[in-house]
Amino acid sequence: MKALLLCVVAGALLLGTEVWPPAAPPAPLVGFSYSPLISQLTNRDPVQDLGLLLAVTNPDVVRLPVYWDAVQPTPDTLDFSSVDQLLRVVEQHDEASERPTRVVLTIGARNFLYPELHAPAWAGPRQQPELGVVQSGPAYRMYFDASILRYRDSPLLYAWQVENEPFDETQNDVTGDDRITPDQLAWEIDEVHGLDTAHRAMTTSFDGWNVMIDMLQVYAPPVLAGLGAYPSGHPGDALAAADVLGLDLYIYGPGGQPWYVTNSQRAQWKTQAVSFWSDRAGSQGKEVWLAEMQAQPWGNLVGFGPADLVDSAIAYRQDTLQAVLLWGVETWLQDPAWLAAATHAMRILRS
Repeated sequence: MKALLLCVVAGALLLGTEVWPPAAPPAPLVGFSYSPLISQLTNRDPVQDLGLLLAVTNPDVVRLPVYWDAVQPTPDTLDFSSVDQLLRVVEQHDEASERPTRVVLTIGARNFLYPELHAPAWAGPRQQPELGVVQSGPAYRMYFDASILRYRDSPLLYAWQVENEPFDETQNDVTGDDRITPDQLAWEIDEVHGLDTAHRAMTTSFDGWNVMIDMLQVYAPPVLAGLGAYPSGHPGDALAAADVLGLDLYIYGPGGQPWYVTNSQRAQWKTQAVSFWSDRAGSQGKEVWLAEMQAQPWGNLVGFGPADLVDSAIAYRQDTLQAVLLWGVETWLQDPAWLAAATHAMRILRS
């Protein structure tokens, strides 16, 4: 096993020497993810914060959540005000902007931002198998279908995201095992396709710290299982499930990545992962988006700064991507240096 690990690391390092072609592919749509919870947790106004972010960055697309717990406070009650107020902000921005902004709406029990599972209290235990039972019941399906029917004809809608990292294990202090079952996700994707034939369905996953890990996941799963210290997400399963694979790529975070590797090298590894998954997606008539591009430090970890954000944007500009969504607006709202770096990175990506 030690010899195998050395071979994997050696192969990964060799991948880092790849020279990209000088001609960049067509520019992707570029934007960011925004949750009203980010502003509410710091006693800020979500409407004002989103308006500010739109005005400064002029994004092509913004990802917004349709939180289950906010929309369905009781099993028989639906309240879409948390979504409607954000869509009004985007509408007002578009009225005054030369560059229109569209939205990706994220629906499902798992949605972006901690604690990942945004389930109402009435739904019961925040873990499997109880979660699966509730999701297969009429109350949850009322929330899910009503969300699609309400927004499918909106001129702002660009696509749906169905669940957030549904197959990935995200440990926290609030939920148990809240991974979405394959059958449940299949029902949700089919429901989007059945109720809205005009828009695609994306789902997301993180990937391994190196493209070699992703390759092993596809071509040699038993070998990957033997390398238990080097985890991967489930990009292959996510690609198979939806029309679009949304990759969540973090260059500097906890665990998995060797400490001695520079952020520049990690960015190159991520671009190689994007290339690998883009090739697989293209062969299936599907797309790959960068659903979460790291644009802030991970928690309290020191090691990823504004210059790293700009450098990673330069690296990702060489990839074939249809959309890139930066992750980190809470940091941008608190630090002008980060907001400036994010705006610069967005200009690079769509240049």
